[in-house]
Amino acid sequence: MGYEINWVARDGDSNFFQNPYYQKYNQVPFGTINANDVKADIKACLASNESAAIVSYLSWLLRVLALVA
Repeated sequence: MGYEINWVARDGDSNFFQNPYYQKYNQVPFGTINANDVKADIKACLASNESAAIVSYLSWLLRVLALVA
């Protein structure tokens, strides 16, 4: 368990790193990410165990965007 703002990927989680949502944002500067786009991506995810890691990542993006707003 980390601090509220922190998010950490598990080493070797190749499925996560190949996820289209991770690929969409992983090389984009925070200053260019639109929070509404991230929220729309979260809304498109299924509420399942399989999506938990990517939803955590997207939620972390929203927390960082709020921090720098």
